[in-house]
Amino acid sequence: MAKNFYDDWLQAPNQIQDQLEATLLVARDQDIPWVSTPQDVKTKLMVANHLGFSTMGSNVLKSEIPVGWHSGKHRHGEECMHILEGEGFSIIEGQRFDWHKSSTIHIPFWKTHQHFNTGNVPVLIVHGMVFDLERYLRIARIEQIETCGPNDPAMIAAMPKETSQYYPDGARAVIHLEQAPTNKEKLPEGESYNPQGAIAATKNQHDFSNYLIVPKNGFRATSVAMTNRWIEPAGHASGKHKHLEAVVYAVEGHGHTELNGKRVPWDAGDVLYVPPAMWEHQHINESTESITQLRIGFNIRMWVTSIWPEGFTSTRIYDEDGNPIEAGRIVRKRERER
Repeated sequence: MAKNFYDDWLQAPNQIQDQLEATLLVARDQDIPWVSTPQDVKTKLMVANHLGFSTMGSNVLKSEIPVGWHSGKHRHGEECMHILEGEGFSIIEGQRFDWHKSSTIHIPFWKTHQHFNTGNVPVLIVHGMVFDLERYLRIARIEQIETCGPNDPAMIAAMPKETSQYYPDGARAVIHLEQAPTNKEKLPEGESYNPQGAIAATKNQHDFSNYLIVPKNGFRATSVAMTNRWIEPAGHASGKHKHLEAVVYAVEGHGHTELNGKRVPWDAGDVLYVPPAMWEHQHINESTESITQLRIGFNIRMWVTSIWPEGFTSTRIYDEDGNPIEAGRIVRKRERER
């Protein structure tokens, strides 16, 4: 009997697993060259399917705006940005939003935007997008309106002042780290800043965490959101769990992630990629300094979980004694056995 489409379908699960096993797990910042585009003097694409990451359509980029310069002006699909260094402002659909180091910005689908460096150091930004997913869905759109270039002092002086952190429709556009709630604050029983709610898989996941682009903070992210930024002290590890795709940007420090039995090291500036394979993982800091990491969440994961909860729900991992592995000091096996 000749093979047909159904034979191909029957082979698909095995083919997908082979692809997931072969995926890259870290985008190493020092190995990725900067390029110039009409939008950015310096930019680099860090995570994408064609780069070797078996993603669900997610993308991570980094860009730099020189002192006294602005980015191009363009519009495209939904985007989130986290300011790693510098200060300035963005004009989004004619509205100004000021930002500084550790601010996080959400840009809705097809909103015209442009970014200006008004500080004394280059602005460094990490971006989350889903252009690969939008292209697969045949809805990818991008339009370049102006190119990047040096600031005109008169133009900067004529720009409108910031009047709100919210868009006219009531959705929030920007949150500064000093405004962001933390996991040390008490919430009513059963409530959580996690988009999936107060589930065991995310309880005590990090020693200290700030919540950024989440619904409780007024944001209406649909496909991409930089949800939280956390700190693990020296000699500490995060909780251990499993779920679909995870993307983590290393803001400060160095460490490694135990991922599906593999030790995956990373440094500041790198992007850790956890493929959509329900692999157990835990972020570990064996150094003498704290580490800071930023979660870039892609909400296709939440949609998949909602339609197939038995297969893809986030799950906490338990130790051999039946205790949940939550954030805390690293305890060696020999120490546990004493």
